[in-house]
Amino acid sequence: MMTIKKRLSLSYAAMLMIPILLILLAGILVSEVFVSEEQNELIKHRNPIIELLNMNQRASLIVNRQVLENPDMFLKTRHVNEMQQKIGIKNAGLIVRKDDVIIQVPEFLESTKEQIELMSFNSMEIDENKPLNTKKGVAYTRLQDFYFSDQSEGSVYLAFDTVPLKNEFGKLKSIFILFSILIMLIANGILTMLVYRSIMKPLGELKQASKAIKDGNYDYHIRNIFKDEFGEVISSFEEMRAQLKKSLQVQHQYEENRKILLTHISHDLKTPITSIKGYIEGIKDGVADTPDKMKKYIDTVYSKTKDMNELIDDLFLFSKLDLQKYGFDFRDFDIVYYIEDMVEELQFDLEKKDVVLALEHPKKEIRVIGDGNNLRRVIMNIIDNSIKYAGHDQVQISILIKEMVDQVLIEFRDNGKGISKEAQASVFNEFYRADPARNMNTYGSGLGLAIIKKIIEEHGGEVWIESEINQGTSIFFTLRKAAKEEVK
Repeated sequence: MMTIKKRLSLSYAAMLMIPILLILLAGILVSEVFVSEEQNELIKHRNPIIELLNMNQRASLIVNRQVLENPDMFLKTRHVNEMQQKIGIKNAGLIVRKDDVIIQVPEFLESTKEQIELMSFNSMEIDENKPLNTKKGVAYTRLQDFYFSDQSEGSVYLAFDTVPLKNEFGKLKSIFILFSILIMLIANGILTMLVYRSIMKPLGELKQASKAIKDGNYDYHIRNIFKDEFGEVISSFEEMRAQLKKSLQVQHQYEENRKILLTHISHDLKTPITSIKGYIEGIKDGVADTPDKMKKYIDTVYSKTKDMNELIDDLFLFSKLDLQKYGFDFRDFDIVYYIEDMVEELQFDLEKKDVVLALEHPKKEIRVIGDGNNLRRVIMNIIDNSIKYAGHDQVQISILIKEMVDQVLIEFRDNGKGISKEAQASVFNEFYRADPARNMNTYGSGLGLAIIKKIIEEHGGEVWIESEINQGTSIFFTLRKAAKEEVK
């Protein structure tokens, strides 16, 4: 993964190395393209002075040969010019001195002939090849001292005009500096643009996504193709967007449920209130004119008031569970003994209602983590629902306890009229009833199974239903077994 830190480090290194390499190439190109033909022989070497001295040695060979053959030929200008051509040095020439008089000079020294200072005849120098004078852009070295035929002293010097060379170097320096500046600007500009684009592209994606979310488009998805820190930021941003979308959906669903809840509350409260109002008006108007009628009216008002009180209690409990503000008292206990004791307690009252309650369980202790009071509410709600919606007089309810690896499965099986497949998916929703008629015989808050679901989920378990029409219904829920270190 190419991180931004690594990318910037490589970019910094490239900004140093690439311009240096390009500048070196530019130097070679400049020297090949812009150097004049006559200066190329000198400038292409690292040290032009060394090349000049090499040329000086070649000139010495030609001059020495002429000294041996006929030294008087140095007195003839034409012959001197021919020797210069043989030497093949441009911007250079021979200086010939006879005794103390300079008789031959190159054309570029004609105007300064009187200012030339040469070594005395046969004087000694540590380095004979060292240039004698570099004043005013001219360098010259002694090639040979000799005697003319008339025994007069003669000397030959090689003079080199360094001004064109200096001008060439000045031109190269200016061109090289210009090329270097251009290369630095172009190379750094390109590298900066590449790094800038690599940073701005993901920032642009994040900006676009933020604007989309700001405008309420929570489905805008960023295609994450980045393998650096921006990729991690985009992944976190996408997780945040998904969670935000989910929370808004939950909030929207919560608002819808709240509206439905208010509708059902209004309906379920209005029904008993209407009945209570009717019976009280009957008593007020003297309709209950006998003790039996009066008792019937009062009993009905009491029953409806009791129903309202149960509804309000269930609403209050459901609201606290829904807002997760209900306190649970979790403890470990033996679920087999707990249900066995509860069944024994209920048997007497259930037999009066012609309800047969049976229990099947392992013959051993199974400890679970749970809130006994709320589990009692769960069990009572399931049994009440089985009796309420049985659809016939003889009701049979079986409770089965099955031990699993980490959980305990508890099943409540009845012989009621059953629930359709379509209705099973909604029975745990608040105020849902498989029987839409809501007749008086099955009056209730409609919150029983919804409360059961929330209580079991708070226990870390699951609850579900299996049913067939006219084949009965089974409600299952699971509880977490207590670990050995949790058992007190």
